[in-house]
Amino acid sequence: YKQTTGGAMGSSLTLTLANIFMSKWQTNVVEEQTKTGEFYGRYIDDIFMTWNRSEEELR
Repeated sequence: YKQTTGGAMGSSLTLTLANIFMSKWQTNVVEEQTKTGEFYGRYIDDIFMTWNRSEEELR
């Protein structure tokens, strides 16, 4: 596999940048998930969540 875009896999800098980005993004999502009783789980830069509303609301 030849990676041609994005940060280097396994790099500590890439991990830090992913955490910064995901932290900002997930703040709003977790707030909404909490209100509706839906599930949100995260491990580093991977997420799993339930969403019972429209795709447009997710954007």
